[in-house]
Amino acid sequence: MNRKRQIFLFIIIIPLLYISFLRLEGYYLTAERVFYACEKGLHYGPSEKILAQYELSKGSKLIVGKWDGNLSAVPVEPEFGVLWKLKSGGVSGLIPCDKEVSTYIVREDRIIGLTSIKEVKEISCRIEYGDSNHPSIKEITMQVDEDGYFTGIWGEQKGEDYYVYISYLEGKNSKGQVVYRDGKSLDGTYYNDGVLNDTEGKRE
Repeated sequence: MNRKRQIFLFIIIIPLLYISFLRLEGYYLTAERVFYACEKGLHYGPSEKILAQYELSKGSKLIVGKWDGNLSAVPVEPEFGVLWKLKSGGVSGLIPCDKEVSTYIVREDRIIGLTSIKEVKEISCRIEYGDSNHPSIKEITMQVDEDGYFTGIWGEQKGEDYYVYISYLEGKNSKGQVVYRDGKSLDGTYYNDGVLNDTEGKRE
């Protein structure tokens, strides 16, 4: 093998080995590649669409995608200035959306959700937080996009043992009419995925 051929092979092989090493260690060139690699590692996906990316602390991001009617949320963080990896502290991964309107509180007090009801254009949530026996109440309203996705920041969580719960939500159409309810309303009526408990499964 002549010297030129050796140099050529060296130039080709070394970068390939380096890239393979980075992948084995969980490093990727883009945040999106970390997202898709994480989905693959958790045996689902890939997401049909990345719905949003949100800035977290210290340059990290939360990437949210949509897969098979569910949400996928993966936190990533920069490394060495040019690479990305899964953020320390675990991974959210697949978030099942088994209701017509599904909501979840994820990192840094962000609510994310998905609705399969096309006419729902706005979601209002009532959140209980603080002392679980005597919780404080906060309400938040979020707009629904063309993918049925919605999000918002509800407040600031304080500590791992801090109680926070979405106790009730409403979905409204473009005219402001309530077309969906879930949870316990202020008048004490309980709804389960749009269905009243005392109506034998009859929808509103």
